[in-house]
Amino acid sequence: MTSLPRPAPAGSPRPGPPAWLAALPAALGLALPKSCAGCGRWETALCPGCAALLDAPLTEVTGAPAAEELRVHAVLAYAGPGRALILNWKNGAREDLAPVMAAVGARAGEQWAALAQWPGGGPGAGSPARLIVVPAPSGIARRARGRLVTAALADAVAQGIARAPAPPPGGAGGPGPLIVSADILRRENGRAFRGAHQAGLSAAQRRRNRQAPPRVLADASGWDALIVDDVVTTGSTLRSCAAALRGAGARPLGALVLAATPPPARAAARLPGPVGPPGGAGRRGRAAAKRL
Repeated sequence: MTSLPRPAPAGSPRPGPPAWLAALPAALGLALPKSCAGCGRWETALCPGCAALLDAPLTEVTGAPAAEELRVHAVLAYAGPGRALILNWKNGAREDLAPVMAAVGARAGEQWAALAQWPGGGPGAGSPARLIVVPAPSGIARRARGRLVTAALADAVAQGIARAPAPPPGGAGGPGPLIVSADILRRENGRAFRGAHQAGLSAAQRRRNRQAPPRVLADASGWDALIVDDVVTTGSTLRSCAAALRGAGARPLGALVLAATPPPARAAARLPGPVGPPGGAGRRGRAAAKRL
């Protein structure tokens, strides 16, 4: 008579995966060549061309009308290899991009401090400048998966701003600026479940989808604020975040994003030559053939 295996006592640690299964990712990494996270080029994790995209200086975004008066800066365009880089980083397909994006965020924060001339006085001049770097709110599904990439990006941006050269407002012996990164925005009510994704929506739908300001979890009175996000399209998310922070007493100075969606082409490019099927098969071509 065959005896059944005894169940493990309550509270005992569960056995881990077999050794061959735990070693499978490393084995596949040895068997399969790496490919560039942007363009797909073989034998490299990030080719020089895609690395140059991430190393570009900040540019001011002019194609996000919903952001209104909020000044937005971006690192690269959300198109081609740049789009693939952002998606591979956001979705966790390429975990090796995490330190790369952290370095990009820190460099972008340092550049933003120089462009915005922060700290530059403003309300409460003479007291230590205070800046809160706030990531755009993530949906509940992304929070459940632990994929808070925008919050990690905001941390890196804050570190870059902190290392930017900035003399204290009170002189050489005065107090230095205070810079913190805080994930204090949440989507209101059921918006964490519905309307969380913007992909596939028109510009008008994107504006409606992000019209309601998020909820602010902390008092931000007297703080300057910089909003951080991964991608900007219409700017509606950034505008709603700025409105929420103003309601909490903060002073939004601008927004910093990794990528900006290029504006749509106003007219399709036309090649020189006659319009219509080859050989003049249009109505005018057939009429001329009859006359001949």
